[in-house]
Amino acid sequence: MEKNNALASLDITLQIDETSRELYQLIASLSEEQFNTVPFRDSWTPAQLTVHVTKSNNGIAQGMDMEGKPALRMPEERATELKKIFLDFNRKFQSPEFIAPRPGLYEQTTTLAALKKSIELLKEKSRLANLSEVIIFPALGEITKLELLYFVLYHTQRHVHQLRNIVKHLQL
Repeated sequence: MEKNNALASLDITLQIDETSRELYQLIASLSEEQFNTVPFRDSWTPAQLTVHVTKSNNGIAQGMDMEGKPALRMPEERATELKKIFLDFNRKFQSPEFIAPRPGLYEQTTTLAALKKSIELLKEKSRLANLSEVIIFPALGEITKLELLYFVLYHTQRHVHQLRNIVKHLQL
């Protein structure tokens, strides 16, 4: 089982890298003006979306440091549930306050650097963590650290999807 966990964590890490790179490139392709433009009613700006993902990544990285207990189930058991929730693009969510971006203008270079730093921190912390440990995590409840990585993947994929939609509106 340890070998399977190692393979699962390598696979999920590669998927997170690919999705994070896609998010980063989409954001970097925008002008400073587009970066801070509300594309349509009830939408975040690309800058706010970036800040939200950065805050989320930093929170998950902190979760990797939390003391856990051994899982009494498969460490990736909730992965399908998380995928179903976050990749249902018809479903609308309200961001928890602690990772909601504040209104206002953001400097693109600084915001992108913070996103990149959060991705690197998450990778570093997840490499050092026992991914089969269960922790209690805000907004997600009892979850393994491996499942937190699945959360990062699906959460980021959701925001890549949203960002593509935002970019389409900004280029009209």
